[in-house]
Amino acid sequence: MVNKKSNRLIAAMTALICLVTTAWFSCNKSDGSLRGCEGVVCENGGLCNLDTLTKKPKCVCPTGYEGVNCSTASVGKFIGTWNMRQIISGSDSTIHNNDTTYYQVYIKKSATPTTFFIDNFANNPYYNEIVCTINNIHTTDFNIDTLSAYHMLFDNYQITYGYGYITPNDSAVIGTFATRHLSHTSNWVTDTIQFVLTQRR
Repeated sequence: MVNKKSNRLIAAMTALICLVTTAWFSCNKSDGSLRGCEGVVCENGGLCNLDTLTKKPKCVCPTGYEGVNCSTASVGKFIGTWNMRQIISGSDSTIHNNDTTYYQVYIKKSATPTTFFIDNFANNPYYNEIVCTINNIHTTDFNIDTLSAYHMLFDNYQITYGYGYITPNDSAVIGTFATRHLSHTSNWVTDTIQFVLTQRR
């Protein structure tokens, strides 16, 4: 009888200790998080969290924004006028392999924080607002949208794929795209093109 009472008492005490310990650690963690983010302002919908390693406050930015306070638009580093150098690295028409073309392209903002437009694509003043989408993990990388350039189809010209990245010092954009177009002999030709954008203004 005494043993049963002792066992119940020990079980009750153990449960009470566990409950108090859990509550104490939970409260301390919550209070620490609140104190750590006091005075931290995260812009553009960013949220403040304590870094699990450094235990310091850090803004977690939504896709399309970066920087300490999420105040920088990720696409901003691409915007401007660039000198384009494109080289045909592979083609169905082998006589055009290694053909090099120089011209200017204009990269401008779009309506969303994760995309931008390229104007004067392929050195054609009518090939404008080609949509590029930045990568939501590596905002230095982007893909060229093949559907947004539907207006090129009137010229029997199509982008089949495209991608690129901006260099760490934001001084150049490097990438690849492929096109499919109708030649003067009425044959479809696919070109793979390497490109480099430099000297942004």
